[in-house]
Amino acid sequence: MIAERRFAIIGAGMVGRSLAQALATRGATVAAVASRRLERARAAADLAGSALATTDAAEAARAGDVVVLAVPDDAIATVCEQVAAGGGFEPGDVALHLSGALGSHTLAAAGACGAHVLAFHPIQTFARADATLFEGIVCSTEGDAEAVAMGRELAELLGARAVALRAEDKALYHAAQCIACNYFATLADAGASLLGEAGLGHDALDALLPLLRGTVDNLVRVGLPAALTGPISRGDVATLRAHLAALAAHAPDLVTLYCTLGLRTIDLALRKGTIDKGQADAMRALLGNDTL
Repeated sequence: MIAERRFAIIGAGMVGRSLAQALATRGATVAAVASRRLERARAAADLAGSALATTDAAEAARAGDVVVLAVPDDAIATVCEQVAAGGGFEPGDVALHLSGALGSHTLAAAGACGAHVLAFHPIQTFARADATLFEGIVCSTEGDAEAVAMGRELAELLGARAVALRAEDKALYHAAQCIACNYFATLADAGASLLGEAGLGHDALDALLPLLRGTVDNLVRVGLPAALTGPISRGDVATLRAHLAALAAHAPDLVTLYCTLGLRTIDLALRKGTIDKGQADAMRALLGNDTL
């Protein structure tokens, strides 16, 4: 049972601190927190009511039987090996990392010690340390059967929902979130840049934010494809042509991006049922024109 487990959290960044606090808030035992900087380990340990704060990852791991590697992706395998060498894993322990891109195989050193291994990834952005960020989200799990079962219990404890993945799907899974989340910020930057050039100056992002919030609200309320609005959803070829001319004159580097996203949006508009095949074909001919 998850309530009987003792958690050791290695890494005191935004996700590690959020998890430490969330576990403690929901009655779980956080036995130790480790970080390269002792003051950060102590701060996270204080949030979790933990007695042990240390810079020694293996020492922290020895205090728990669920070892969470909340470290950057490129450090997971190395830290896991260090913990294994320091006696941080025992048979029956669970070693888990929080990476969306990497599978549980990255924890092979823990598995060699008899620990169960789990990739446990919260589908959330952690720009701040906040225990409530786990509530209502989906967490993916991938690993051996015992670890995946524990991951399901962990998600439920955090107020989240677990979805099991296959190891071979992790890269696709992570690419999906990169497009939807990371590139969303990139698109906002591109839009703000164009608005700035159009005369809004430093007010450009502030002007966009209500529009972006409205789009997210629509996704929550009506989902896809119903949330789609704009010229493609109306089959407005004339507006698309005007957009392309303006971009060619002021931001030619964005023409290809505009066309690529537009072609994808045509499919979404067809699913919404607001354009017909003739309109779709006309827009595809315009946006797919390599001479633009």
